[in-house]
Amino acid sequence: MAERSLEQSTQSSWVFFLVGVAALPISPLVLLVSWLICLILAWRSGPSVLSTPPMRWLGITALVLTVTTFFSYRLTDSLLGLFNYLPFFLFFGLVLCLVRSEERLVQVLRVALASGLLTGVAGVVEWVSGQNWRWAPWPGVFEVLVGSRQETGILERVTSFFGWPTSAAAYFLLILPLSVAMVLGTVRPTVRDWVTLGTMATALVGTASRNAWGVILLVVCILMLVAKRIWPVAVLVLATILVLLAGAGPDDWAVVAFLRQVIPDVLWQKVAASLDSGTSSYESLTNRWGAWQTAWDMLWQRPLTGWGLQTFPFVEAEIYHRDAEMTLHPHNIYLTYFAEAGLPTGLLLTGFYVWSVVGGTRRAFQLHAAARTGDPETVRRFWQLVGLVAGVVAYLAFGLFDVPFYDSRINAMFWLWLGLVWHHTLELDDT
Repeated sequence: MAERSLEQSTQSSWVFFLVGVAALPISPLVLLVSWLICLILAWRSGPSVLSTPPMRWLGITALVLTVTTFFSYRLTDSLLGLFNYLPFFLFFGLVLCLVRSEERLVQVLRVALASGLLTGVAGVVEWVSGQNWRWAPWPGVFEVLVGSRQETGILERVTSFFGWPTSAAAYFLLILPLSVAMVLGTVRPTVRDWVTLGTMATALVGTASRNAWGVILLVVCILMLVAKRIWPVAVLVLATILVLLAGAGPDDWAVVAFLRQVIPDVLWQKVAASLDSGTSSYESLTNRWGAWQTAWDMLWQRPLTGWGLQTFPFVEAEIYHRDAEMTLHPHNIYLTYFAEAGLPTGLLLTGFYVWSVVGGTRRAFQLHAAARTGDPETVRRFWQLVGLVAGVVAYLAFGLFDVPFYDSRINAMFWLWLGLVWHHTLELDDT
């Protein structure tokens, strides 16, 4: 009864919350306005959420992060950098506050998948047409862009609503595992389920992100193994081997020439370009190595406080006198935390992610044991949670080679997924 009463008292804020989820990939402005209104309306329900273990952890993290910011190499930039962290801690609490029932969890996931379908369709249309699309009813304030403003070198890669392929890839990595899990957990997936999965997978391929390709292959194979679908895993592994052979094999091999005729160019050419020292794809790999070295050096020069949020390119250029034009961040989310925020803050953040994944996995094992009875509701809940945890893991793996959280929509999506995982974990703690 208490939970039902709480849901009724937060119904207005819940509507705005769902609007924000729907608008998440499309419009940062609608996302921000919706969730600000939601936060104001839901404020009265906050105290019970603030006392939960994850919010106490994030409260300590926020305090340490704020204190270390005042030791920054560039204070103004680092104060602005706090907006990549603190508002999303608050948003995480909002998710815990509002998603108190299975009914609401299902609503969030349905809206998120519908929004993902739209984003996937936009990406596929962009890829097929080779053009940018822009709708700006309020120029400079509200606009929807499909494609990228930076046409050179980007137009051939899918960006969808995000304007940058790395951000689009990170978004699809978060939501695609959920779509796969929903198909695996349904006896008869609907046409919409398959269309959603197919369009998002196609758009992810179109981002031409090697990092994202590798991560999604690994995650999907793991999901298939959980579902005991061995043959699809074998097919994916074989297809991967053939793509690698087509891209990396000697030009004079007949089998390589044949494979290059039947495998889509976007796949094998990306592999080939990664091995050619005269291409931008190869250069991006060497740039990453240089960025990692710089971040590592920064970490051990100021291990406790770091150099300050968003200071990496300035420290790289002004202190280490290295070319920072192509490395605006360390290309590794964990080195970013440690080099810019220091070891204590970095360990608090990464520790929270590990705690979230472990808690979600424990709850998944419990649901899996209960699902052996064949109860459809329990099976559905199990696959929902597996899809969410897989999305979080995919994002964290993606962070080994890229730093996607500078896009507020990706950051919001990640913390939304963490909040939904904790919805299950706190349920486990209550049992």
